[in-house]
Amino acid sequence: MTRNTTANKQKCPTCECHFAPNVFSRHMSSCQRKADEQKSAKEFQQQQSGQSDTERSWDTGINTSTYPNEPMTLSEDAEYPIFFDFHENGDRLEEYDHVHAPEMNHLEHEPEPDDIKIEYHPSSGRPVKHMPFHEYGKQKDLCGIPVPSDLAPWKPWRSRIDFEVAKLALESSMSEDQINTLITILNCVSQGHDNFTLKDNKEIQKMWDLTAERSAKFQKAEIPVSFRNQEPETFELYHRPVWDWLQELVSDKALVSQMEWDAQQMYKYDHTTRTWKRFVEEAWSATSWWKIQNRLPPGAVPLCIVFYADKSKLSSFGTAKGYPVVLRCANLPMDIRNGNGKGGGRVVGWLPIVTDDAARSGKSDFADFKTIVWHESVRKIFESMVQHSKTGYTMVCGDHNRRSLYPCVLIGSSDFEEQCVICLTRGVQSLYPCVKCEIPHDALTDFDSEYPRRTAKDTVDIVNKALKLAQTSKGESEAVLKQHSLRPHINSFFRINNTDPHEAVSFDDLHFLDSGLWEDHILETHKWHIKNVGRDAAVIIDKRFQTFPRWPKLYHFESGISKLTFNDGSKNHDMSKIFLFAAHDVIRKDKDKAGYALLKATRHYINMIMYAGLNVHTSDTIAAGRASTKTFADTLNRYRTYPTGLDKNWNLVKLHYLRHCWDDIESKGVLRGMSTKPNEKFHGPLRKIYLRRTNFKDTAKQIVRIEHQSLVASQIQDAIDLIDASVRLNKPDEQDTFESPLNNTHISLGSKLMPPVSFAHLESTTPLLFSRLHIRVSDFLSDLLPLSHIPLPQGERIKFTANAVLVPYQSLKVSYESLETWRLTTDILRCNPSFHKRPRYDFMIFQSERGPVFAQLRYLFVCEVADRPYPIALIQAYRVLRSQSSHDKDLGLLRILREQHTELISIESIIRGAVAVPASESDPQKLDDMLVWDVLDGDMFLRIKRDFSGYTSGR
Repeated sequence: MTRNTTANKQKCPTCECHFAPNVFSRHMSSCQRKADEQKSAKEFQQQQSGQSDTERSWDTGINTSTYPNEPMTLSEDAEYPIFFDFHENGDRLEEYDHVHAPEMNHLEHEPEPDDIKIEYHPSSGRPVKHMPFHEYGKQKDLCGIPVPSDLAPWKPWRSRIDFEVAKLALESSMSEDQINTLITILNCVSQGHDNFTLKDNKEIQKMWDLTAERSAKFQKAEIPVSFRNQEPETFELYHRPVWDWLQELVSDKALVSQMEWDAQQMYKYDHTTRTWKRFVEEAWSATSWWKIQNRLPPGAVPLCIVFYADKSKLSSFGTAKGYPVVLRCANLPMDIRNGNGKGGGRVVGWLPIVTDDAARSGKSDFADFKTIVWHESVRKIFESMVQHSKTGYTMVCGDHNRRSLYPCVLIGSSDFEEQCVICLTRGVQSLYPCVKCEIPHDALTDFDSEYPRRTAKDTVDIVNKALKLAQTSKGESEAVLKQHSLRPHINSFFRINNTDPHEAVSFDDLHFLDSGLWEDHILETHKWHIKNVGRDAAVIIDKRFQTFPRWPKLYHFESGISKLTFNDGSKNHDMSKIFLFAAHDVIRKDKDKAGYALLKATRHYINMIMYAGLNVHTSDTIAAGRASTKTFADTLNRYRTYPTGLDKNWNLVKLHYLRHCWDDIESKGVLRGMSTKPNEKFHGPLRKIYLRRTNFKDTAKQIVRIEHQSLVASQIQDAIDLIDASVRLNKPDEQDTFESPLNNTHISLGSKLMPPVSFAHLESTTPLLFSRLHIRVSDFLSDLLPLSHIPLPQGERIKFTANAVLVPYQSLKVSYESLETWRLTTDILRCNPSFHKRPRYDFMIFQSERGPVFAQLRYLFVCEVADRPYPIALIQAYRVLRSQSSHDKDLGLLRILREQHTELISIESIIRGAVAVPASESDPQKLDDMLVWDVLDGDMFLRIKRDFSGYTSGR
């Protein structure tokens, strides 16, 4: 008897499969969308197949008659692409979820829970791929440590040590005198281990110039732009040809092996609903990549760019500024492209900065003038790849595969001020300040209404109309542009096919959340309420920040937060997650209703940022994230209804931009791939070059020269590291400081204390903690072994004497599968009376018969039974208070209460580490209460949502 019967089922007219009535409508929507996409792609490809490369240069009818620079020829005008709307068919991830249909999935069996399915773009010709969950996310080694192709990568230096000395001088920003002194010393002490032949700094600079040919060098270009039809002013631009950089990447065998070319729709199987749930991670798994590939010829692939530009201070007083442009390749995984090494970001431009002067500063057309200089400079930077974006470029890549590449700008990573320049909008003071939609400036707190989205096509039509009107009436032209908050210039990104700047600019967690909404607004408002509560409130909050438990990568606020004057984004992020747990009972409802309402909004804020920051997003987490954003906005608006006497304007673009956060994730992947955080790291080294290696005159030329030397040095060092790595393959690995007594990959112990200690010693020196320990361990193991199907020695219960010994440990490594990333993650837990001169006894979660339990480590040790080691933890368990108080429900606090006695557990039952903080230091009735820090990381956040549902929601 067959299991899949068509009785009582409806037939889909598209795929001709049968579905139950309760899921038929949902399937129809998803199935029809896929069919439309495939049809659109096929029609587009047929259109392309009969055209030459020249014919593929489409004409959009952009009016260039009043283009602010040199007049364009007709052939140049014809280079503009046809624009399409990235959001024309809707893009909610949940709309792609579909019920499992064996007829469509080509599976001979029912999928296992959490199985992964990957559907590749039809033009790729790649079949649907299925894999068990545990195989997803296995990382490919970047190079697999291949055999080095060049055994002397330091050339043209005469020896490796010559290069290493020159590199040291470069990284240390040594002066010429210091370099010459170093060389003199090295020549004097050389003992023949290598050949050191450099003579002075002049020779080093000559060698750097020779080495510069390894990579695309900076070129100087002059950008002429007129202000008010006056004589053109000329600005100097230094840039690397973008296409040369892209060719470097795709010609590298190791890097190209890590690149992904085809758009993917990725699904995880939910066995409870028999539904394939869509998820996104990298950009190629999101919706925009698929739509771009729809428009390419058969077999062609996108070569996607992440664009970043930002003006920053070079001098302490801000009188000198730099304006770097950094690009990254989105075809590379985020772990590679977000780095600074091989495959990471590349400085491709040093933009000119228009100097303000009293006669022009503050005037509207001068602001237009500065943005025109910016766009003409960016136009020059991308000049080398514009034609390839339209006609494609076929080449043999580093893996010896021939590909037809179509470059485009997929992501614009920048702060809001820069996004306004990228999109040529008029900024926060304009009528419609958002770069993505036309929401009125006085409606930015509206999270209910929908507003027209900005698109490249609409913007071109509006600007064309205004430029045409400008020939007869500048007033009418300005009125047209002002009604859409646009500037009178054709955007340089419009020249690049499949690129829409309004779609490319992206939600940035650094500037919009951590150093934006949190630091500039929520935190500042909290400080006002704290001040009104009284001085003691600030003291308590500072003390709690100072004593907050240590955790890897978590910033420790040793001086509290009340007197902090400058924070970077990372500190702001950590502060935003800690603040609620430091202030929850300081700003009280009976004393300050408005302040308490803001605390409630803060709980929803951290819920929102935790969802937003997840490194893998399913349709479920995105739906939850959208809901958390709406809840945060609603609670913030409720706070605004309280009279406070504080003159605070919450009508903020950065608040409104939250509405676009989830659209950006669905269209371009998780926020980590769009964040400015990796790019901001370029400013520090460039500032050091300015301060230490220039004469403060004509600095742009000097900075780009040293930056290029640094790049080449990094490339040589990568090659040297490859040689060293291949040599290390033949040597035994260094012994890990952690050991696994039971050969368990889940847990391992570290910081071993020798010699072993006796039970008697522990029981006598610390009786309160170790009372009757040898009896307790005997009973524990006597019960544990049979439950683990391990026979007791001689069939009798274990009996340790007080003189028996055990081996103590002070650290524990726990590996577990993260609920956030679906990959193996490791926590290192401490159980140490003096870790960096402070006692540290970490919290963790362990699995018990009644479910997950929170506990604090008190002692780690291994004892032997019949020559077999057993790792054991003495822990202080805590139970969750199932009946939440009104206060805890309001603020979403998960409160745990210490159990009366310690207990013993097998270390193998530990799930992962945790952080818990005292609920109160002064209330005698709450001294045993702890609050679980549920926002420790993405896994903890999702784990608490799953295992302790509702506790941390807030209300």
